[in-house]
Amino acid sequence: MTVQPATLSEAIALQPSWLLLWVGILVTTNLAAVLFLFGRKNGKWLFRPEALAILAAFLAAGSLMEYIYGELGYVRLLGLAHLIFWIPAYAWIYFKRRPLHPPSQSLFGKYLLVYLLINGISLVVDAIDVIRYFIEI
Repeated sequence: MTVQPATLSEAIALQPSWLLLWVGILVTTNLAAVLFLFGRKNGKWLFRPEALAILAAFLAAGSLMEYIYGELGYVRLLGLAHLIFWIPAYAWIYFKRRPLHPPSQSLFGKYLLVYLLINGISLVVDAIDVIRYFIEI
């Protein structure tokens, strides 16, 4: 009988190296939003709600993942937390920037493109995992 790790972090730490690298990329990409909460434009400081949306969605998804892990363990359904919280933030940022707003050459604009790429990949994988969870139960 296998003993389940006490926390989601402990369970993730037991995963293969490639998955740990991917989780590290996801965490870094999402938490990097804190660096962009405020910026300067035309000599004035401005608040960037996109960065706050990314952080809020990341933290909310993490909380739901902890809950799901506590109830069900390390299962494919964990990806549901990303789908619930990341899709609204992702869609808002995506449609705010495209097609009417071309990619910005600013560092923040480049960051948002990286965010859209990395989280977009994760959302596809998460959707597949959640579908597989329900097919397999």
